[in-house]
Amino acid sequence: MEEQNTHGTTRRNFLKAAGFGMLAAAASTGAFSMGNTAYASDALPTTKHGVTDFSDTTSMYTDVFPVKMRSIPVRDVETDLDRQGNVAFEMRDFDESEIARTEETDVLVIGAGITGICAAVSASDDGTTQVLCIEKMSEGRGIFEGMGVVGGKKMAEGGNNVDKALAMDAMRYAAYYRVPVDPIKLWGDRSGEAADWLQDKFDEGEGEIETYYKEVKPNSHLFPTVQTEIAFRSPQWSEETTNNAGGAGIFIVKDLANTFSKRSNATLRYRNAGVKLERGDDGRVTGAICKDSEGYYRVNAKKGVVVATGGFDANPQILKAWCRPEDITNFGSWCPAYGTTGDGQLMGLAVGAQMDPLPACVMNFDMGNEDAFYSSSTGMRPFIGGIFINEKGVRFASESLPFQGRSNSISAQKNFGEGCWRVVSTTQLADLEGADREKSFAKFEEVKAKGWAFESDSIEGLAEQMGVDAESLKASIERWNGFVDAGKDEDFNRPMEGATKIEGDTYYATKYQSSILATCSGLVVDYYCHVLDYENEVIPGLYAAGNASGGFFSDCYPRHIFGPSIGRCITFGYVSGQNAAQEV
Repeated sequence: MEEQNTHGTTRRNFLKAAGFGMLAAAASTGAFSMGNTAYASDALPTTKHGVTDFSDTTSMYTDVFPVKMRSIPVRDVETDLDRQGNVAFEMRDFDESEIARTEETDVLVIGAGITGICAAVSASDDGTTQVLCIEKMSEGRGIFEGMGVVGGKKMAEGGNNVDKALAMDAMRYAAYYRVPVDPIKLWGDRSGEAADWLQDKFDEGEGEIETYYKEVKPNSHLFPTVQTEIAFRSPQWSEETTNNAGGAGIFIVKDLANTFSKRSNATLRYRNAGVKLERGDDGRVTGAICKDSEGYYRVNAKKGVVVATGGFDANPQILKAWCRPEDITNFGSWCPAYGTTGDGQLMGLAVGAQMDPLPACVMNFDMGNEDAFYSSSTGMRPFIGGIFINEKGVRFASESLPFQGRSNSISAQKNFGEGCWRVVSTTQLADLEGADREKSFAKFEEVKAKGWAFESDSIEGLAEQMGVDAESLKASIERWNGFVDAGKDEDFNRPMEGATKIEGDTYYATKYQSSILATCSGLVVDYYCHVLDYENEVIPGLYAAGNASGGFFSDCYPRHIFGPSIGRCITFGYVSGQNAAQEV
């Protein structure tokens, strides 16, 4: 087994531990694709007993439900999200001869990303509760730059008095009220407390991490925002890490893991997987069958099990079984992690847990390409401004929509947005100067070499390369330019402040599609993070948190509200660990 349980780690050793130095170097250059990537080979290998032969297991992702399910006809198309991580869950009975050993603990936490490590730290805070946290990958990972909270010391220091009722209603409104009461109420009541607790843990740690209130834009198209952002910074981080979306999460998870692993009542193991939950005759979840490099072993958890395994975006078969085709087709991958394969959802369902209604909620963005997404660190952003154009050469949405609105608009086009573009001109690039201009044009040339981008000195020439009708493209551009002159977008009501015409010496088109960061649907929980069954009764001994939990989002992830996913992960991780330790 691989066990991390170090004590008295110095800052120098901490920075060197588990490749931290390599991640820091990657972050300083903006190379987050290397630092964030959790390759399938990083995980504990599966065996022939596991759910690995996906050609034969498609029906498993519907058969696993503990209640009768029915099918709704949707287009049978393949997903472009083809990252296949190793699935740890096994839907079978185990012979006792397969179990090499049995271990005892108070609390078992399955998963060591941001949610799991918060749960593990929280459960071990009392100094006496024995906590075992296992992670099937080579380390716990997290990709985020801030958290959404209601209240707390940092909000008060920043002069932001969050209206809790407004914040909770904004979340419920974003879900069109298709959510139970408890999860959002839990976030509203305790996220500020969780944020304060998190800062205390950072003060205990060695990463010199500080949380602070960060004001965001008050409106995103027709979506009013609520000021909920708590951001992160550290003098140990580069400017790129602080400013680039997702960069901070790597370091935050590592700092918390380091704090946890130094505690005498804590054990943290990597390349150890949760395979199957065990539930006694009295209905209580008693622990889990786990697996390391030596084989299967049983963990009996006296007080409870916290499932914190994340979503299922690295499992194409679940995506196809549980998501709309328009949410997974012609999508790029924002977060190329391989650990999120739906293990927690599947383990919970197998012991009778209730799952969020399907189709599942995905965290969808635009800025996608055929490989991944156009990161802000690459310099491509000036070329993906301008206006939306579809396969007919027609503008099709307001470019000021929040991420999920833009993504959904793209997916509503032919073949789920296969032929969508962003069109700009010399006008939109006029302010690019010096090194920034050199970087942007160098990246554009790289994208152009892949066949994803074109340029021409005429609209007609650009249309020919794009494969769209030249007259339609010309008419769309002329109509847009008229809106700029009039100060009113008559087609899509885009706010026109700062809008500029598409005109000049050169016209540019960049292939533009949707992308996905994560899935947000999971096991339905109550106010205490207890997992519920389909009668809304508590399954004793079982807790869920983060993207493995449910009851918080519906249909679309509300990207116009800042940080509700990480806010939920940290809050529910904190609460689930605390409640499991106290057997609440």
